[in-house]
Amino acid sequence: MDHGLRIPELDETALTAALRAFLATATAAADPYLAAKRAQPAALRELVRAYAKIRGALQPRQRVLDWGCRHAALSALARAEFGAEVELLGCDVCADTDYAGFHAACGLAYRRLQHPWQLPYPDAHFDTVLAGGTLEHVPNDGASLSELWRVLKPGGALLITHLPNAGSWTECLSRRLFPAQAHQRRYALAAFRRRLLHYGFEAVAGGHHQLMPSSLPPTWRRAWLAGAVERAQSLNALENVWPLRRFSATLWLIARRRDGF
Repeated sequence: MDHGLRIPELDETALTAALRAFLATATAAADPYLAAKRAQPAALRELVRAYAKIRGALQPRQRVLDWGCRHAALSALARAEFGAEVELLGCDVCADTDYAGFHAACGLAYRRLQHPWQLPYPDAHFDTVLAGGTLEHVPNDGASLSELWRVLKPGGALLITHLPNAGSWTECLSRRLFPAQAHQRRYALAAFRRRLLHYGFEAVAGGHHQLMPSSLPPTWRRAWLAGAVERAQSLNALENVWPLRRFSATLWLIARRRDGF
């Protein structure tokens, strides 16, 4: 919702530093997600870039749900920008204690989900839902979209990042070399925008993200490869240029709940 308040200018350097400090609160001995983010500086910058694409729909004085939050990296970035001016809630299938340190660090009220798609919140409860790398993992994406529509206020924003792109060249490579890490469900931008309409959402912005990889699988972590990944990041400026955009790794969208069209 627009409260007539000014969104702060994006400070990518400061947000990357804040994210690095936030992820350093980890206590788990083995966490592939954290290991990847710590091993490659570009991985942190990629998260900030993804957040930058959807942050225009965030405002102070909002109640925000981080759906499928896990480490709550997007919530941490929102907290770093807006401070106490946003109310952050999160949910996932993880135990309450799994990521408790992260949730405490960004002031997020966490609830563990007890159903594959039903959410333990009232109707029209949230101004905004953050969905970072979540929809492709749920058992029933259509049922989940219906639930997200239910818990959002009319006109509320669904902010999607890291949705696997159907034409991604890195996904294609993963399916051949690291099938256990590849996504089984992938999406095409135009088709997904149309599909959102069937669940009551109007996509008002969207695009492709991350033409070049920002991290490496554990078995490939070598200094020279890490250096190559860092040098290749400049090519991400082409992530929305046709025809290269069709090969970008992920999609992002800002969609609004509508009660009629």
